[in-house]
Amino acid sequence: MDLVSPVLRTDFREFCVTYLVLRQIHDIFTMADISRSVIKTDRPLTGERRTLVEEYYASINWRNEQDVDRFLRVVGYTIAQSYIMAPQKQYLRSICERESLIVDGINIHRKHTRQTSATAANPSDLALLLQKFLEISKLEPQQRGFAFEKFLNELFMLFGLTPRNSFRLVGEQIDGSFQINADTYLVEAKWQAKPTAQDDLLVFRGKVEAKSTWARGLFISINGFSDDGLAAFSRGKATNIIGMSGQDLYFVLTGGLSLADTINQKARRAVETGDFFAPIFDIMRS
Repeated sequence: MDLVSPVLRTDFREFCVTYLVLRQIHDIFTMADISRSVIKTDRPLTGERRTLVEEYYASINWRNEQDVDRFLRVVGYTIAQSYIMAPQKQYLRSICERESLIVDGINIHRKHTRQTSATAANPSDLALLLQKFLEISKLEPQQRGFAFEKFLNELFMLFGLTPRNSFRLVGEQIDGSFQINADTYLVEAKWQAKPTAQDDLLVFRGKVEAKSTWARGLFISINGFSDDGLAAFSRGKATNIIGMSGQDLYFVLTGGLSLADTINQKARRAVETGDFFAPIFDIMRS
């Protein structure tokens, strides 16, 4: 798993885009002995500063302690610059503290004793699953359904959340169940071109409510949820289901957070706000 989350990396990149010029970005990375490399991504980047930061990021192994420590020196060097105003320096400290990093002046350190509450995935296995996930999007609908079923089984197995009954394709939907500690979740998953609408969510909630009173539900919708679907679950009513999108899965597959911790974060958000869905990226930033 990555030692620095994609959320922190993105927030720092956008800080550089907003407050630094190209020469300053070059200086802070080279001072930390980080070189530029070729960006390996299909995602389009806009702007010279954003591209420059990503070129430096491309040379960093986010699972390597020495590489990550060099990145943290970059953040510390930025805080030390006289052209950075006090509010911006405090912002950089706050996003580091949010990650449970130790901030001592301009020195930023990881807590080496930091533990994870969930099964960590083997990085090579995670990379392989990410590749499979990207390949599924290129398949025809019928092939995609069976491939997605297999992918979900491998994903939940990888993180130690072995389904009681393997995920199975039923019509256009994939059903299954899994357990995190004492919590049992029913699962429904869809990979379709349009966002999942209110009707599908209400049917799934009915399935969950028809089971035991302590059952929970996880609805995985690759292309997210429609406006009416989100509105139906944001009217102050209690919810026993949470939503996960393709972007959430991508966050997990790129090492942002374990699958169990992602689900737990979403469940906590639902308890606190009543919202059945919020992107994990936004939850981590709040």
